[in-house]
Amino acid sequence: MYRHILIPTDGSELARHGIAQGLALAKSIGAKVSVIFVVEPLSELTGHFRETVANFAAMRKEQATNALNDAARSAKEAGVSCETMLAENEQPHQAIIDAAADKGCDLIVMSSHGRSGLSMLLIGSVTNKVLAQAKTPVLVCP
Repeated sequence: MYRHILIPTDGSELARHGIAQGLALAKSIGAKVSVIFVVEPLSELTGHFRETVANFAAMRKEQATNALNDAARSAKEAGVSCETMLAENEQPHQAIIDAAADKGCDLIVMSSHGRSGLSMLLIGSVTNKVLAQAKTPVLVCP
């Protein structure tokens, strides 16, 4: 069946639910997991905005590190082999798709915020983009 599961996270409570579901599945079938957090790069700004952007970028990377450490700890507690990775990409969905291919993952397990209608069109959905473009099967946890 599945041997290597990719689990994307953004550090949110909903993403933690996706991690829990992915780890439970991995444990039940004896698969290993890779957990990815994608940080979108910020444009370089000049003047007084530079410090604000630098502070936000540092805060986001700290959030990523914390989320990945939590996922690794949960995997260890579940007895599941886990690798974590931090990626930087302007298109998070593409980073997820690329990571699945690069790591040889045969399933992506991710959560969805469940946006629909105008909200989804305006905000977009990483999950929807992964579903539409990935060659790897995707399991979505609401």
